[in-house]
Amino acid sequence: MSEPTKSSEDPVAVAHLEHSQLDHGNDKVPQSAITRFTENEKLMSTRQAAKVYRRVLLFSLVPFLCGMTYGYDTVASSATMAMPAFLLSFGATNPATNSLYVPSLWSALWTALTNLGQAIGSFAMGFVAQRIGRRYAIMCCCLISSAGVAVQYTASTRWALLVGKIIGGFTIGGLLAVGTTYASDIAPIRLRGPILQGLVFFTVLMQGTALGVIRGFVPDMAPKAWKMVFAIQWIVAGLPLLVLLIPESPVWLLSKGKIGDARESLVRLYGKDNSIDIRLELLRQTLEMEDNSRTGDTEASFLECFRAHNLRRTMTVCMMLFGIGMTGVAFLNQNTYFLLTLGLPAVHAFDIGIGGFFLACLVIAGGWFFNDQIGRRRLWLTGLMGNIVGMSVVGGLGFVHNNAGLWSVAVLMNLLIPWQLYTCTGTAWTIAPEISSYRLRQYTQSLSYFVQAVSNYIFHMIVPYLYNTDSANLGAKTGFVFAGLSACLFVVSWFLVPDTTGLSVEEIDCAYRERVSPRKFRVWAERV
Repeated sequence: MSEPTKSSEDPVAVAHLEHSQLDHGNDKVPQSAITRFTENEKLMSTRQAAKVYRRVLLFSLVPFLCGMTYGYDTVASSATMAMPAFLLSFGATNPATNSLYVPSLWSALWTALTNLGQAIGSFAMGFVAQRIGRRYAIMCCCLISSAGVAVQYTASTRWALLVGKIIGGFTIGGLLAVGTTYASDIAPIRLRGPILQGLVFFTVLMQGTALGVIRGFVPDMAPKAWKMVFAIQWIVAGLPLLVLLIPESPVWLLSKGKIGDARESLVRLYGKDNSIDIRLELLRQTLEMEDNSRTGDTEASFLECFRAHNLRRTMTVCMMLFGIGMTGVAFLNQNTYFLLTLGLPAVHAFDIGIGGFFLACLVIAGGWFFNDQIGRRRLWLTGLMGNIVGMSVVGGLGFVHNNAGLWSVAVLMNLLIPWQLYTCTGTAWTIAPEISSYRLRQYTQSLSYFVQAVSNYIFHMIVPYLYNTDSANLGAKTGFVFAGLSACLFVVSWFLVPDTTGLSVEEIDCAYRERVSPRKFRVWAERV
């Protein structure tokens, strides 16, 4: 495939996409038309694509809402441990200092088993979404979420709260796995990156909002303070029910042989005058090619993800999603409570944390316009390098025992949050659905978020024991642990992570089947 000579601002390309339409009665779409269509899509700029595919952006709201639910729940689950009212209800008293704290055992159980629930939810929804469709799977998660919120809201013991957190984890794990799959199913080539990164944006936006909500209740010592934080989850968890208003994934419909329904879904997504016949035929050809090269039974399955060329794809996805935990996400997610253990006032700890999340929103939004120029692979590797440096500095500040050192740790940790979210989490969440085939996408996504949840489970279980005063008492020196793990991740990523920027699903399929080196994906695609 030679490099197009037209500018990305070429109005002819846009006109082709806006107005080209074949006769609906014509069952045969010329291959030349499909090739020309794909090339013209790649010529579009992000701004042009957003204008032409505004319907797709509108329907992407539901995956974004899934991300918002995930974002609010993760922060509400962890940051409430720093609320004085919560500590009065579920904490313990340190006899030496006469101060309240969450025992390491329960801190680890609440955060770790929430992630275990996420792992189970991600895995289970792989079966459900593949059987009943993406829309109904999201609806199921919303209904289960309401029950989990009710258990947390009414909890009066640590064990009851734990049960509610596990149920909540199950639902957000399922929502994330299905939401990202739906987003990648409907996204055109030029908007695939921005839409998947948009999911990260809304996740982070709601994390910052949740921290702001908790900050508002910090002065209140009554149990209703932490109860209100959980009660708001009823509203947030109900938002994805808007899935009733969106079309089912055309990829899922076509994989089930529902050609008429798939065509109707494409019309709702792209409009009647936007090359619907070509899009339908392109999807059909890609699914047929994947079906012909399958390594298992006729029906797709989890086992097929681990066979032949699919194994390398699955390993890459799982490595990146597990790797997010290795960068120190658990350490940074608990930074509000961690900073309290170092002596920073609760209000200041929350204020700095809120600033970190909203700075991340600005960075992620800014990246929509130049991420494709940087490339997925380069962004991921650069993020790991920056994290190695940042975590090393945090670890070094652990030897500084004064107020300036404390504030330096607080600021740096909250600068690492936007850095990691933009370069590591954002890139991993984008590449994961991109390198999975249409045939195995839902199963691969469920596996990837299962692995991410297991990673979170492990690190959320370990981290409190690393920094807490009643355990290893490493404090800020915990940063050295994650600097070392990030270095190991960088080495593995150098050999496994491809650059999928601007590549079609068919091109990525071919690259893996032909065992192209991940470092040379884009160069190979330009030469084919």
